[in-house]
Amino acid sequence: MPQKVSIQTIADQLGLSKYAVSRALSGKSGVSEATRERVLELAKTLGYGLPKQKTAAPVSSAASSFVLICINPSIRGDSAYWQRVLEGLIVSSGEKGWHHVIVSQPLSFPSRSNLTPQQAIAPHLNWDSCLGLIVMGTPPYSSLQLMARTGKPLVLLDHSEPLLDCDEVNHANIDAGIKIAHHLLVSRQCRNIVFLSDIAFSTSFAERRIGARLAVERYGGSDAKLREWELTYGDGNWIDTAASRFLRLAPEDRPDGWIGANDDIALKWMQRLQQLGVSIPNDAYVAGIDNVEEAALSSPRLTTVNLSKEELGNRAIEMLERRIARPGTSIEKIQLNAALIPRDSA
Repeated sequence: MPQKVSIQTIADQLGLSKYAVSRALSGKSGVSEATRERVLELAKTLGYGLPKQKTAAPVSSAASSFVLICINPSIRGDSAYWQRVLEGLIVSSGEKGWHHVIVSQPLSFPSRSNLTPQQAIAPHLNWDSCLGLIVMGTPPYSSLQLMARTGKPLVLLDHSEPLLDCDEVNHANIDAGIKIAHHLLVSRQCRNIVFLSDIAFSTSFAERRIGARLAVERYGGSDAKLREWELTYGDGNWIDTAASRFLRLAPEDRPDGWIGANDDIALKWMQRLQQLGVSIPNDAYVAGIDNVEEAALSSPRLTTVNLSKEELGNRAIEMLERRIARPGTSIEKIQLNAALIPRDSA
């Protein structure tokens, strides 16, 4: 009897979230037309029973309340990760009848005593209609302090700040690092693993590296080792620098497993290794973390850990709604589960 085709099956094969696949299948907004076409084509190929398409309910034009979404300009152009998180925010706020306003100016505001926090952040807005602020990424602490001083509910998305009492929704980054390293150690029997990262670039990178360390300590035995190569990820030359370092290694000292702190690092490094004559996965295994769409399209397809990007945005809106309805309740810090997606590269 053939196995039933599920939304998760389609999501795994395309490197998408269940959230994105569900919206594409139901004809709702929040996914690009190109993604929708890919989903519908694969669903038809696999024999998935498509529901009748529905149009999203329009947001009432009378609604004036809005969510202020603060985005660091350095991540605004990241279509593989942050754009999908933003889509989750926009779709979920629209479903609640809320408008959204995006501020993507550099998140370092002038400290002028004659400016209120609201004037420093967005002087053109009617702050009486602002429901709260959602912050994407890793802004300076001084910027977060200024946002908190507006008196509006504040939700941090994919970032943690222990000095601020505000709600947070994050991926389980440490667990993601544990799962991908455990897979290489136990399922692929890797003994010499390198973790490629830039902890100055992202807090999540540092957490994923901690997870990989824990996995080696717990599951690696006495002969497994984890080396950590720090990259200048924001610099386009990091691949050449890492390649030079790799070529200086003696053949017997070359890693049998590589983990990228995200899929972008893993995919670019896998391509460079192949250019250097390393066969993946015959000579070494490569894995990443994030499960971006390109991971399912690479050759070989990239083994990774799925982080539900649209769902991250959705939960941030739910968290803001809870804070508005119950302002005196305890601060929440939520982590979304990470799921291993084994493919051909490892």
